[in-house]
Amino acid sequence: MRDHGTYRLPWGGFRRFARRAAMCAVVLAAMCAAAGAADAERRWPVEKARRWHEAQPWLVGCNFLPSTAVNDVEMWQAATFDPRTIERELGWARDLGFNSVRVFINYVVWKADAEGLTRRFDQFLAIAGRHGIATMAILLDDCFKQNPKVGPQEAPVPGVHNSQWVASPGEGTVRDPKAWGDLERYVKGMVAAFGRDKRLVVWDLYNEPSQSLPLVEAAFRWAREIGPDQPLTTCVYGGSCDPKRIAELSDVISFHCYGGLGELRAMVDELSARARPLLCTEWMRRPASRFETHLPFLKERGVGAWSWGLVAGRTQTYFPWGSPQGAPEPLVWFHDILRANGEPFSRREVLFVRVTTGALPPSALPVMKELVPAAERDPIVWRYTLEKPPDDWRRPDFDDSSWREGRAPFGREEPPIARKPNTVWTSADIWLRRAVELPPGEHAELALRMHHDEDVEIHVDGIPACKVQGYNASYEIFDLAPAAAEALRRPGKHVLAVHCRQTGGGQYIDLGIMGVAPHARR
Repeated sequence: MRDHGTYRLPWGGFRRFARRAAMCAVVLAAMCAAAGAADAERRWPVEKARRWHEAQPWLVGCNFLPSTAVNDVEMWQAATFDPRTIERELGWARDLGFNSVRVFINYVVWKADAEGLTRRFDQFLAIAGRHGIATMAILLDDCFKQNPKVGPQEAPVPGVHNSQWVASPGEGTVRDPKAWGDLERYVKGMVAAFGRDKRLVVWDLYNEPSQSLPLVEAAFRWAREIGPDQPLTTCVYGGSCDPKRIAELSDVISFHCYGGLGELRAMVDELSARARPLLCTEWMRRPASRFETHLPFLKERGVGAWSWGLVAGRTQTYFPWGSPQGAPEPLVWFHDILRANGEPFSRREVLFVRVTTGALPPSALPVMKELVPAAERDPIVWRYTLEKPPDDWRRPDFDDSSWREGRAPFGREEPPIARKPNTVWTSADIWLRRAVELPPGEHAELALRMHHDEDVEIHVDGIPACKVQGYNASYEIFDLAPAAAEALRRPGKHVLAVHCRQTGGGQYIDLGIMGVAPHARR
C-alpha cells in the first residue's frame, strides 16, 4: 500500500514553486497597491459634485492677499502675518457682497513652521468666517520666481506687476521626485487639519501647474488618501499641463480666463459638457475682462467667480502685465478694486458689483444718461488724420483745419457684431479730434461710452482721460480720469483728442460721454 501522507516536492521543484509563489505575491501586492491608488485617485461621482454645488450659494469673491504682503510667504510667515489688515480688508470684501476668497499657501512656510502655519491658517479662517466668507485654499503653485524662502522678502519693484511673487515649492523640488516626501506630508497635513472644516469650501491643490503632471497626480492622490469633505480641483486652463488629465482628476472643474466675454462664453460652453460644477478661479483684467461685462454672465450660468485682487498693495497688480519699472499708476487699473484706504478705483464699478452680488438692490445703480452722443444712431462728424501728427495735437488750441472730416464710426464693417462704420479706416493708426459741450446742469460720475478695436487713448483739453488696451465688441462704459472729468464740467466747449491703434483683426472706434445728473438717480 502506498503512503498517502504529505506530498514532498523534489528540492528543485520546491525552489521553482517558491519562486512562482514569491512572484505571485509580488504581483498580488502590486495589484492591491494599484487598486489602492485607484481608490485614492477616484474623484467624486457627478451626482455628489452636483449636490455639493447645490448646497452652496453662488460662490463669488476674489483672490485675496492682504495689501501689506508682497507674496504668500509674507502673508503666512509669523513675522509678517497681519491679522489686523486681514480683518479690515475681508470686511471690505463682505461689503462688496463677496462670500468667498481664494488664498495661496506656500510650502516653504509649512516647511519652516508647520504648527505655526496651521495655527495662523486657522486664525485666518476664523476672521473670514466672522465676515461670512468661505475660503478656497491653494497648496502648490508654479508661477513666477522659483526659489521661495522664508524671512524678509524683497521689496516690490516700483511700477512692476507682481514683481516678487514666488512659486510653491519651486522648480528644484517639483522636478525632483525624491524630494516629494515632504510635499506629501505638507499636503496631507493641511488636508487632514482642515478637511472637515466647514469654513473651507474647496481645495485648489495646484495653481497653474506647468512643470510636472506626475506631481499634480500625486497631490490629488495624497489628498484623496485623507478623504476631505470638500471637493478637490486644479485649473484646466491658465497655463496648466495636460488639461484633459487634470479635468479627469478634479471633482469640480476650475479654470482661469482673462479674455473677453466671447472667450469666456466659449470656455464655459466647452467645459459645461463635462456636467460638473464650474469655478472660474481667476478672471478680471481691465479692460478686456470687466465686472460690468463678465460678472452677470458668470452669475447667470452659476459659475463660481473669483476675480484677481481686492486691495491695491505690495503685489502692485493694478499695473498691467509687462509694466516697466517706474511706470506711473495706470489710468485704468489692471486688477484690484480698492485703494489701501478702502476707497474704490471706480465708484460706479463697486456699485455694480454690490448690486450683482445682492449686497444692494438694483435701485442703487445710478441712471446714466447720454450727454455727448456717440454715432451709434446718427453720424457724428470728427476731424481725423491717418498720418502721425505733431506732439501737440492733443492740445485744445491745436490747429486741425488741415485734417480731413469724417463721420463716425470709423473702421471696417463686421456684420456679426453690428459694426457698420460711416468712414472706412484700414490703416494701423487714426487720430481724431472733436469739439464738444455738455448740456447745462450738474453732471456727476462722467464716463465714456465707447466701442473700440483696439488700443485707444483719449485726452480732454490735453488732459489724459482714458487709456485702454485690447478691444471690445460693443459699446461699453469706461471711467474718465478725475482731472479730465473735472475739466469737462467747466462751462464751454472742450476738445476730445483720440488715438486708436490697430494691430490685427478688426478695427473700429466711436465714443460719446455719459453722466449722472443728481435728479436722475433712482
